[in-house]
Amino acid sequence: MLSTGSPIVTARGVALLAVVVVPLVLAASSAAGAALDARRIVASLARDAPSSIAFTEARFSALLREPLIVSGTLGYLGPGSLERRVTSPYTETTTIRGESVRIEREGESPRTFGLKRAPELQGFVSAFAGLLAGDATELEQDFTLSASGDAAGWQLELAPKEARARRRIRSVLVSGHASEPRCFAVLDTQGGGSVILVGPTVEPLDSGVGLDSLLARCRAE
Repeated sequence: MLSTGSPIVTARGVALLAVVVVPLVLAASSAAGAALDARRIVASLARDAPSSIAFTEARFSALLREPLIVSGTLGYLGPGSLERRVTSPYTETTTIRGESVRIEREGESPRTFGLKRAPELQGFVSAFAGLLAGDATELEQDFTLSASGDAAGWQLELAPKEARARRRIRSVLVSGHASEPRCFAVLDTQGGGSVILVGPTVEPLDSGVGLDSLLARCRAE
């Protein structure tokens, strides 16, 4: 009885394992591959400090009739330290060192405040500095990383892990090709956000540009 039934049970068991386990293994392999790709992309973005890059930013909000568009340079000064110089349509320098933010605008007294007062800015600083440091391990302390596309055109998505950040930030998106980032986007939970185009050939943006069309442009570049 046992010898006759064992092959049947074994066959059914193998079939069951194939149905249940194989998809799980494939899913795990796919997830591992995606994580590996994301970490490889992050590593390729590492830059020596100090370094700077030209940018144009469009900020979208329900409180604005049209996007606020500014341009200038973004400077990476080392881990946790950034400088954002706006040269058009006004002059302003924002320096971030650790948890301290200092804003200097022409004709006004400098302002200093803690980074925790601005969750969106904190999320961008954490993501931007971590990316330019090429440090995926540090990024994974604050974000869940995922990647899509290929070397010709990739996109990283950074989803915040901390509950307070998730109330304000939906995700941080980074698009580019090879080892060159082209777009950074911080999307908020209210349907708005900021899209930053970077690189030596950044073109001016029209005030009629929309958030969705700009994100589509980032994915295509």
